[in-house]
Amino acid sequence: MSPAGAPRRPGHGHSPRRAGPLLAELRRGAGLPAGAATLAVLLFAMYTKADEWLTGWTDTTDMLRVAGLVLGAPLAAAVACWQGGRERRRRTEELLATVARPPLRQALPAAAPAVVWPVVGYLLTAVVCLAWTWQYAGGGGPHVSLIVADATGIGSLAALGFVVGRVVPWRLAPPVVALVMYNVELLLSNQESGISWLSPGKEHVSSWDRPVWWFGPVSMVWTAGLAAAALLAYAARRRARALALAPLAAAVTAAVLLAQTGDGLWRSDPASAALVCDEGTPRVCATRVHSRMLPDASRALAGLTAKLRGVPNAPARIVEAPVDTRARRTDAPLTGWDYYFRRNEIVEPEMFAANAALAATAPRCRGVSDADRYSDLNEAVAEWLAPMPRPKNMPGGDTPGFTRTMKRLKTMPDRERTRWLGGYFAAVRSCHPERVTAP
Repeated sequence: MSPAGAPRRPGHGHSPRRAGPLLAELRRGAGLPAGAATLAVLLFAMYTKADEWLTGWTDTTDMLRVAGLVLGAPLAAAVACWQGGRERRRRTEELLATVARPPLRQALPAAAPAVVWPVVGYLLTAVVCLAWTWQYAGGGGPHVSLIVADATGIGSLAALGFVVGRVVPWRLAPPVVALVMYNVELLLSNQESGISWLSPGKEHVSSWDRPVWWFGPVSMVWTAGLAAAALLAYAARRRARALALAPLAAAVTAAVLLAQTGDGLWRSDPASAALVCDEGTPRVCATRVHSRMLPDASRALAGLTAKLRGVPNAPARIVEAPVDTRARRTDAPLTGWDYYFRRNEIVEPEMFAANAALAATAPRCRGVSDADRYSDLNEAVAEWLAPMPRPKNMPGGDTPGFTRTMKRLKTMPDRERTRWLGGYFAAVRSCHPERVTAP
């Protein structure tokens, strides 16, 4: 024990710990500003499109994927490319070559800021958007595996940008990398074959589907495998560079699986498409994912349901129907509810009701021509049930048959009109609209 006042020998007492090379790199350089920029860009992009995704978990996941991979990934890759050329700009390449650490151990900490911070920015964006969606989503939950896969994709593409920055001695390489990556992703996602699913930003549009359980993990292998292969090929020792073949083979295998499966990566989810109905007559039903739209939908269709109430053979339910779902013969299926709602509040109630009336009156049978499906008679009944909104001063252009039927429906006694409508709906349901005679 050293006497009081005596100077301490080196190694005695406590001294502040120095941060390791990884933590030191994370605290400096372009990584942290890149993460903040990614967060700002993605939050702004999601905010400007909020009305399109604040309806359910699948819509939110889709929009996060498109924004994150189409906007965030090129930005991250450009910053990583700039980070990769740091030593060349500082003219310290020869100095680093004399360091005892292997090139791979030097490259990984150097790449970390431009890889980690944009991923953090994306994940923070996802947390904010999922928390915002919580008050609007009607059922189910977020597709966490896809969000993790997208975060992996952003980090992997940033790693590829870093390798380009190390290899290509050109100051304009970062913007070129961003531009090329952006266009390659768009080119892949717009393909009409299964190869489109190799784009991490491929958009899927169906609120009633769920991804297969392995979609997220295989997507991670696809993008991370490419990044790992590039890093190993660039930075591993000469004898160990053959190891790059292992992640490359894994990436190719994952790519083949994604491309061959194609649209099968998403499958219909019966729980999401299950109907939730009100207690009216006829009943109005929304799918589970849009169940919070039901109160406004019921109010918008109140006039229509009142006119159908008590009519024999009239539709028993007006249902939200996914495009690929076959409704009952006694249902009036209405697709595309999202077009009439914003954040679960209806913004076009008249148009919503008018299209519901068309769905209730048009025969849904094979072999029925469009002329029979949308005849003057059918359109007149739909117009009487719920008028189609028209701009002011718009010329009518109604046919004589439509005008006569509308006038007759308005002037018929209630009992006679109810009896005629019962026969009309019986003919429509039996797929014989030609049996209906004008009132």
